[in-house]
Amino acid sequence: MLTRRHIRIKVMQALFSFYQGDQKNSKAALKALDESIQNIYNLYLYELKIFWHFHSFLKERLEIEKTKKIQNRIRQARIDSLLHMPFMQALVLDKEVLRAWDKNQINWDDDIDMIRGAFFSFWSKEAHSDWFLSNSIANEQESVIWFKKFYSDAIANNLSIQSYYEDLNIHWSDDIDAAQMMAVQTLQNAKTGKPLLVKLFKDKEDKIFAQMLFTKCLESHSNLMERVRAKSEKWDYERLAPLDRCIIEQSLVEVINAQEVPVKVTINEAIELAKQYSTEKSPGFINGLLDSLISDMIQEGKVKKVGRGLID
Repeated sequence: MLTRRHIRIKVMQALFSFYQGDQKNSKAALKALDESIQNIYNLYLYELKIFWHFHSFLKERLEIEKTKKIQNRIRQARIDSLLHMPFMQALVLDKEVLRAWDKNQINWDDDIDMIRGAFFSFWSKEAHSDWFLSNSIANEQESVIWFKKFYSDAIANNLSIQSYYEDLNIHWSDDIDAAQMMAVQTLQNAKTGKPLLVKLFKDKEDKIFAQMLFTKCLESHSNLMERVRAKSEKWDYERLAPLDRCIIEQSLVEVINAQEVPVKVTINEAIELAKQYSTEKSPGFINGLLDSLISDMIQEGKVKKVGRGLID
């Protein structure tokens, strides 16, 4: 599921797109934000579909092993143990997963050669590794460890697959970490018997948080930017990077409206966004400007925190 940081990133991107674009339809912009977040779930489903194809690949390898003149019983047993992992068994049978793939039109049909190429490249080395030659009986934990290695080496860090995703959606290079975290959580869910599919949001509050940040930014834009302009005179407001303005604006909205989020958390998250997406000098500038702006707002009584938000 998405973390609050992922949500902040999507809001930042949506604000930047809205302010830089020609269309100023707030309802359409909010819908675009919702679709952008939903697309992370589609990326997660693409990752799961790769595992489904890998299950078919392993079945093929097992049949090939059985037809060899000199058969390797140990390798056959290892492949069989992978095929019977709870995750692999659940993935090919789970009706919710199958429905999600069908509903969102998730398939690798046109690019299956790329996926199978990744499988073959990985398998050509792993089939001769110690684990496939050991006489010990494979346990479930060993199978899970091997499967995570497959995911990391063959899929998660595969540049061709990453490039393919970027061609499908320009923002997926930012979203892949979230989708991969969800894929790993799915593996854990199968192991513990929980429902296989991971929810996009942890709870209703996270979805509300995303919509609140975006809509409140649009509503308060003029007022907030006047505050920023007044505080940033010596840096020349007009030369302030547009992305920095978005980060500052959504951070101020969060401080005022997300009462359960500590001020320090909001500022630290803004700094991290600036480090990842903006200029080298942006983190320090944003830190200083937010600190000054928020101090003023606290004195004006505009910042009211409750619960966890009271933590200093």
